[in-house]
Amino acid sequence: IELLAACREEFHRRLKVYHAWKSKNKKRNAETEQRAPKSVMDYAAQQNLAPPIPARQHEVVMNRQQRYFRIPFIRPGDQYKDPQKPQKKGWWYAHFDGPWIARQMELHPDKQPILLVAGKDDMEMCELSLEDTGLSRKRGAEILPRQFEEIWERCGGIQYLRSAIESRQARPTYATAMLQSLLK
Repeated sequence: IELLAACREEFHRRLKVYHAWKSKNKKRNAETEQRAPKSVMDYAAQQNLAPPIPARQHEVVMNRQQRYFRIPFIRPGDQYKDPQKPQKKGWWYAHFDGPWIARQMELHPDKQPILLVAGKDDMEMCELSLEDTGLSRKRGAEILPRQFEEIWERCGGIQYLRSAIESRQARPTYATAMLQSLLK
């Protein structure tokens, strides 16, 4: 179990380094690719600290804690459009299973919802730990589990997660365990 936790930590550390390198070396005129809202990424960049290594006892407790967040965002391409028109605001939802993200949703006003699950969509999801995002300290960002689940179900999340489980792409999380227990 300790080896698995260490592997997960190392995976997320390497993913962060890769995305930092990728953003530093991308073309200037390329469309910006966002894995999390700018405010979340900016907070993590300001901190620039290595996460402390938690005590194993604390880690076991934290791994079972389920937290849900919702924050508004404006797509990077829409930020500098006509200031007379109101900018369309989207919503970014995240479900953290312990310190790591398990499910993520992006709701855009003029597009289909984007659903992502850990394991299958790791390269498109936010790679930051809950502590690194600063979401737990952001007022009004945390929502109730039922608020997340209602939107997740309405957007087809159950079917998406089920197909990821059946194709063995979803990482075992609280969400996958709950869905599997419902299916039995």
